[in-house]
Amino acid sequence: MATLNECKGELRSIINELCDIEWGIRQDFAGIGQDLCADCVRRIADKYEGVLARLERVNQNRIASCLTREE
Repeated sequence: MATLNECKGELRSIINELCDIEWGIRQDFAGIGQDLCADCVRRIADKYEGVLARLERVNQNRIASCLTREE
């Protein structure tokens, strides 16, 4: 199931990038609504973290055995 692991890794990278963007907005754009903008980016990152948590709970062995039974 390398593909699932690749998806999880890519999702982690996206989450990290969103967190970096959020931090940059909070630091570099003071006084122009940066908190509202950064909060929006944080909410998106939170949703992706929820998806990642669900993917982490996937039992790869169970999926693999189901796929091999169908063949």
